[in-house]
Amino acid sequence: MIPSVRLAPPALLAALLLSACVSPAWDDDDYALKAGKTAESAVSAVRFARSTVAYRDRMTGPYAEVVLTEAARDLSSVNDQFGGVQPPSDASDRIRDEVLRLTEKAESEVEDLLIQVRRDGVKDPAAAVRELDRLASELSDFAEKHR
Repeated sequence: MIPSVRLAPPALLAALLLSACVSPAWDDDDYALKAGKTAESAVSAVRFARSTVAYRDRMTGPYAEVVLTEAARDLSSVNDQFGGVQPPSDASDRIRDEVLRLTEKAESEVEDLLIQVRRDGVKDPAAAVRELDRLASELSDFAEKHR
C-alpha cells in the first residue's frame, strides 16, 4: 500500500475532529446571525427552567431536578457551541462579549437553582422567576436584534 494512502484516513479523521471544535463565520453579519440563534436557543432553556420554578408545587423534587439539569446542560452546550465560532473581525468581539455574558449568566442562574433544588428547594421562587424572566427577555431582545 502507498504510504500516503495509509495516512489519508487518520489525516481525514483529524481534520474532521478539528473542524468540529471551531467553526468560522464568513463575515460580521453571519457572526451576528449565529449569535442571534445562540440567544434564541438559550431563551428556550431559560423559559423551561422558569416554568419548573414557577410550577414547582405541581412537580416532585426529583422531576424538577431532572428538568433543571437538562436546562443547565442545554445552556452549557449553547455556550460551548458558540464559543467555537471564530469572530471574523474586531467588530464582532462586542457581539461575542454580549451574547456570552447573557448565556453564561443564564447558565449560572440555572445551575444555582439546580443546587438549591438538590438541597432544600428554591429559596426565593418569586425572585428566581423574576430573574429568569429578565434573562429570557434580554436574550430574546438580543436574538431579535441579530436576525
